[in-house]
Amino acid sequence: MAACGHTGLKRAMAKKRTGPRKAPTLKKILRPLAGDSHRRASVDIHRYLRDLILSNALPPETILSQVEVADCLKISRTPVREALRMLMEEGLVKAEPNYRCRVLGFDPRELEALYVSRIANEGIAATVTVQSMTDADVETLAELLRQLRKDEKQHNLRRWLKNHRAFHQMLFCRANPLLQKRMTVDNQRSERYVYNAAQAGLTEIFRRAAIEHEELYQACKRRQPATVVALLTDHLTAAAIDIMAEFAPDWEPTTLRNAARLMRSGAAHLDDA
Repeated sequence: MAACGHTGLKRAMAKKRTGPRKAPTLKKILRPLAGDSHRRASVDIHRYLRDLILSNALPPETILSQVEVADCLKISRTPVREALRMLMEEGLVKAEPNYRCRVLGFDPRELEALYVSRIANEGIAATVTVQSMTDADVETLAELLRQLRKDEKQHNLRRWLKNHRAFHQMLFCRANPLLQKRMTVDNQRSERYVYNAAQAGLTEIFRRAAIEHEELYQACKRRQPATVVALLTDHLTAAAIDIMAEFAPDWEPTTLRNAARLMRSGAAHLDDA
């Protein structure tokens, strides 16, 4: 895939943060959602808070009190409690005493663990998925690629993340349903680090990703699981290492590199099985 169209993403990416910011009060950030707020579902609240966290409108160390969030959004505490639980599952917040949660910041340990899990699980799942892909599956991948290009041109990072997640989910859509659920959660949890990369101006990650997504699509189209596993391993490893180099330059991702080597070695012998 050509590297054009990335100026849009560049514009969507904020400049690097120059230092810690004082956490603003929730009343200055949260606003009642449009529509009937009293009937607002927890999934809507989760999406709203998630977007604020990913965009750093709710920066790390911000305390989210169930009572205060409910008061700001003009809703009951029940859907807020469920929304915060969903955010905890994604690794975006951590439970605190007195019905509160704290927004988490960058953690190289979690990032490495997430990508080790993704490399192993998504690589194994791809061996099952790619060889049984239908023509409709391949066309879905092609359409997602078209959407990703469109998102880049329109510098719509939120929609890019959504379509990016869907693209990766297609690579394990024939795997064990329980494993699919686990991989979907890992995909969601890793998105905040991708968003961090965007805000830091790491445009090379996105330029390279566009090329690598095209290569993955072509390998899927040819039904080459070994090639997909190798490409996917390199794709995930490079993204994680680039993000770590920016935010945790002293962290040596030994486990990540070992996981990548093992998957590449396994992929090289897939065609012999």
